[in-house]
Amino acid sequence: MERTVQELKTIIRELILEVGDLKERITILEKDLLSYKEPVAVTPIPQNESLEGESYENLSRLYKEGYHVCHMAYGQVRQGDCLFCIAFIEKE
Repeated sequence: MERTVQELKTIIRELILEVGDLKERITILEKDLLSYKEPVAVTPIPQNESLEGESYENLSRLYKEGYHVCHMAYGQVRQGDCLFCIAFIEKE
């Protein structure tokens, strides 16, 4: 019984030290967050319509070669048709 109490005291001491470390890390993160500056807005580059069409052609080609082009499984080898990929390609 005495050993168990001693082990519990050791565990509690370690937990208290860990809580102290976490508080320090939180303080540092809060300071970083307060000193964070919003990035300067960049004017978007106008999209070239031919590039957009070419992108869809590339995705369609990848799909025909047997790869997913949907956001859920992009680049993975597909087994059969994927409704998400087809819907994405036909969205153009």
